[in-house]
Amino acid sequence: MRLPEQMRHVTHRLATGLHLPPQDHLLDPEFSRSRRRYLAQAGLATVAILAVLLLTDSLSDAALAAGLASSVIIMFMHPSSRAATTRALVGGHMLALGVGSALSLLLFSSDGISFLENITIIEEGMTVIESVGLLRDLPLAASVGILILMMSLTDTEHPPAAGTVLGTAYREWDPVTTAVIIGAIILLVCIKVVLHRYLRDLV
Repeated sequence: MRLPEQMRHVTHRLATGLHLPPQDHLLDPEFSRSRRRYLAQAGLATVAILAVLLLTDSLSDAALAAGLASSVIIMFMHPSSRAATTRALVGGHMLALGVGSALSLLLFSSDGISFLENITIIEEGMTVIESVGLLRDLPLAASVGILILMMSLTDTEHPPAAGTVLGTAYREWDPVTTAVIIGAIILLVCIKVVLHRYLRDLV
């Protein structure tokens, strides 16, 4: 499917201005040649994320679900990438789980909670925790920075793990949640091992 002439002119000027390779198509030309592979891998990804969501349904957490779903997208869309290797998949999420759990234990410990409660103020009969947002967000942001450093040092770069570290750190530590996340990671690895020979890059 080709773009109309005016749209092609606009996209060409935009691509030139941003120093991007010009493209005059809406759909990847490879799709018409490998339609079955695209549909098959999208279908397999759907089944994989359904299995993960069924396993992690008790978490009810958007960050954790988004992190695991992003891992599925990388596995099925760009399986030859470094981020899709088993080392990166397991290492990234396990490091994220470790950093997030440590931060959760720190933030939700009795000392951490009492510190946050001590800075609350009363305003018009309502308790307002003014600085807690910043105080909680700073260590959460730092957890992503620490995770990036640790993944770089261990050669386990896996961007979706950011969802795991944030989703873990932002809740009170729970062994059941931790076990479910580990189970989801194991499930993803099993899916990858079983299907890796059939998967091809779609990008």
